[in-house]
Amino acid sequence: MTKIELEENIRCNKCFDPAIIKQDYSGQYLCHSHFIIDFEKKAKREIRNRDWLSANDSIAVAFSGGAGSTACLLLLHKLFACRRDITLCAIHIDEGINSFRDPKHVISIAERAGVPCITRTFEEVYGMTVDQYAADQEDVCAWCEKKRQLLLDQIAREHDITRIAYGYHLEDFSRAVLTAIVEGDPSPLLYGDTRVDAKHIAPLYTIPKKEVLLYSGITTPVQCPYAKQTAKTEIDLLDQYADRHPSVHHAIVSLSHRISSKQPQK
Repeated sequence: MTKIELEENIRCNKCFDPAIIKQDYSGQYLCHSHFIIDFEKKAKREIRNRDWLSANDSIAVAFSGGAGSTACLLLLHKLFACRRDITLCAIHIDEGINSFRDPKHVISIAERAGVPCITRTFEEVYGMTVDQYAADQEDVCAWCEKKRQLLLDQIAREHDITRIAYGYHLEDFSRAVLTAIVEGDPSPLLYGDTRVDAKHIAPLYTIPKKEVLLYSGITTPVQCPYAKQTAKTEIDLLDQYADRHPSVHHAIVSLSHRISSKQPQK
C-alpha cells in the first residue's frame, strides 16, 4: 500500500498512529489499520444492503489490472478466501490496445493473490482487436464496452458464474450520471445505474478513487488511449468543483438513487 502525501506528524483520529490518508468528505485522518477497516466496512455494507452475494455464489472479478479491479479482487479474496461455499476467480479480457496494458502482468497480479484467472482476447473471439477497429471507426469506446460486456457474460455462462464484480468507484458512478445527462439519457436517474444489478455488482461504488488507489497499491493508473473520445473525460468542471466541495460525488450518486427509487422498474 502506498502512503498518500500528508503533512508531517499528522495522526489518526482513531488511535493517534501516523495517518496515511485524509478523507476530505469526512475530515478524518486515518492510519493504515483504520483505513483498511473503514474501506472494507463500506464495501461490506453495500454488499449486505444490496444482497449482492449469497451462499454458493461463484464470483468473477472483471479484471483489467487497474486500481479499481485490483482493489475489488483483493477485497473479495480477503472476505471469501476461507468460505468453502463461495468461489472466486478473475476474468481478464485483452481488447488488443497497443501499449495500454501487459496481459501477462495483469494475469500475474491475480496469480500472486491466489486467484485463478480466465483469459480471452477480442482477436480470438471477434477476429478483430480494438486497435484494428479504431483504424476506420469512431465509436471505439461504445463498441469496445459492448463487446467486452457480451464476452464477460458469455464466459460467466460457460463457467457457471453467478456474479460478475466490477471495480467501479464513486467517481465512476457520479461521472456516469452526469455524462448520461449531458448526452440526453435519463436512465441512470430514472432507473439507477444499469451497469449493476443482481448479477453485476460493484462493491466499491461508494468509495472515492483516492481510497481505491491506496487500497490497491496502484499510484500511477494508466488511461486507455481511446478514453479521450468519450464525454466522460470532458466533465472536468466536476473535479474542480469537488476540490472545493468534497462530498459532491456522494451527492450525485445519492440523488440518482433517490430519484430511481421513486420510479417503476423497467
